[in-house]
Amino acid sequence: MSRSSDLAADTEENPVLPARVLFRTFLPFLRPQWPGYVLAGVLTVLGTGVALLLPWPLKYLFDEVLVPVRGQTAAEVQSVLVLVVVALAVVTVADSLVQVVRSYVLTVVGERVSTSIRTGLYTHLQKLSLSYHEKTPTGEFTTRLTGDVDKVRGFLTDKIIQSSSSVLTLLGMAGVLFVLDWQLSVGMVLVMPLLVFTVARFRARIKAVENASRDIEGDVAATAQESLTAIKLIKSMGRESHDAEQFAGKSTASMHSILHVNRTTASLTWALDFVVAVATAALVWVGAQRVISGALTPGDLVIFTAYLRDFFGPTRNLAKLPAQFTKAAVRGTRIAEVLRREPDIIDQPGALKAGPPVRELRLEKVGFAYESDRPVLKEIDIVVPVGRSLAIVGPTGAGKSTIAALLCRLQDPTSGRLTMDGIDLRDLSSQSLHQQVGLVLQEAMLFRTSVADNIAYGRPDASRAEIEEAAHVAQAHDFIAALPEGYDTVLTERGVNLSGGQRQRLALARTVLTGYPVLVLDEPTTGLDARSETAVLSALQSVSEGRTSVVITHRMAAAMTADEIVVLDQGVIVESGTHDSLLALNGLYAEMCQLQKIGTTHHNGAANRRQKLTEVSELR
Repeated sequence: MSRSSDLAADTEENPVLPARVLFRTFLPFLRPQWPGYVLAGVLTVLGTGVALLLPWPLKYLFDEVLVPVRGQTAAEVQSVLVLVVVALAVVTVADSLVQVVRSYVLTVVGERVSTSIRTGLYTHLQKLSLSYHEKTPTGEFTTRLTGDVDKVRGFLTDKIIQSSSSVLTLLGMAGVLFVLDWQLSVGMVLVMPLLVFTVARFRARIKAVENASRDIEGDVAATAQESLTAIKLIKSMGRESHDAEQFAGKSTASMHSILHVNRTTASLTWALDFVVAVATAALVWVGAQRVISGALTPGDLVIFTAYLRDFFGPTRNLAKLPAQFTKAAVRGTRIAEVLRREPDIIDQPGALKAGPPVRELRLEKVGFAYESDRPVLKEIDIVVPVGRSLAIVGPTGAGKSTIAALLCRLQDPTSGRLTMDGIDLRDLSSQSLHQQVGLVLQEAMLFRTSVADNIAYGRPDASRAEIEEAAHVAQAHDFIAALPEGYDTVLTERGVNLSGGQRQRLALARTVLTGYPVLVLDEPTTGLDARSETAVLSALQSVSEGRTSVVITHRMAAAMTADEIVVLDQGVIVESGTHDSLLALNGLYAEMCQLQKIGTTHHNGAANRRQKLTEVSELR
């Protein structure tokens, strides 16, 4: 069983991973920050020592100034008072300075840790399979990259150092108090089991409510992501109010879940404070009785009372630590689930570097299934000679886009193999393969930056002349030049200020500039109007010159210009040949052409592609 499978089994049985697993997962992000942790530790030790000194000037104030020793003159009392005041000021300033410096160091370390985790998480997400991304809402990933990382960072920095400070403070105070009065100290230590018992009663409840809150938070983020992405559909169907109400309902549920977490945590805090208050009152009463009896001085009681107050603060913090760890572990598990998941597509040891193909691309007995009992492709055999074009057509769900993903090695076949010049794609390094095979998607992916930067996405170092030449080849230059700032025009998110055909031609220009010798075009004209489709087909014609191209489509206008056409139905090749030969078969391809009113008259021989494109334009 793979590590991913083990993880899946663990998380299914227990939503929170064991501490040792989480520690191993996050250790690589903590290790580079060890100097910061060491400095914070030194400052914690120093700060603990200074904090232990804080009440001592007050002891001398009570014992030697307010209640002067017999025989002391007024001048001697004043001298002691000056020393007490100076010591109190020095200790207070030193304590404040150490706390400020330690807080800054922890902030630096914390931000570096969170940046490292966030970057590592994002980088690993990029490596995971398409199927994983398709099954997980984008909003869930966003929450893991933001809120979850922040919660884990807070525990790995602030809480750990705070706990270390609490332990040192308790040890230091316990030592001093046992010297001052061991009987009172024993009574104080006996309170600690009550605090531990109180926390144990609340821990399971906190774990449950934090898990529920985290699930609802991810659901809210996913809903917002989906709604904002589909805003055009929502507005066109007049569903703004409905979606707003739905989001408000989920936001309200999130609010209630967060309040439930806070109420549970507050209940724990109140219970701890109640135990501490009762214990403090009892111990102060006993201490006062010992001062009255002469066993302690008033100054000793001042120190004991100050330490008592400060002693239960760290004790309460340590008592809360298991609950805080549980909350952080819930968030950390969500991050670890991603970081520990192995990518489905990995390079073999000694993977070869792919070069431009010189003979052919081939699919040999290729089968693929997302689920073992539901095959998507069965025994697919296809050969694409270099420099030729192939169209793969068929009804929705036939398996066309799966072939596109396999050719780009976004997925690996379940059976059979894909080869480039006889070499299995799995034996080639992914990076070198992706430099040879380019993918143009049905929805052109554009970024919120300039037109020029969008075209140069695959080649950031390209010159403006090269960018414009690629735009000319993709027949995009004219509409780009007409934009307000030409190539420097900044596009809106996803390029929605352009038409579908314009976005697709920009994607083609990006492909041209990158220089892929093999093009895989997945439904490049779907959803376009007749004029835009004709413009994109013309651009495809230009872009495909001198390249090996595979067009995945259910649009016959895009398919009929290819050198060869393969027809898929239910994951099986049912027909193959040229446009004319397939029409003559009067099978599925001819039926699809007839439905789309394209190419219903036979062509004599292998007609020129540009002539076919002209026919399509006239039909439009």
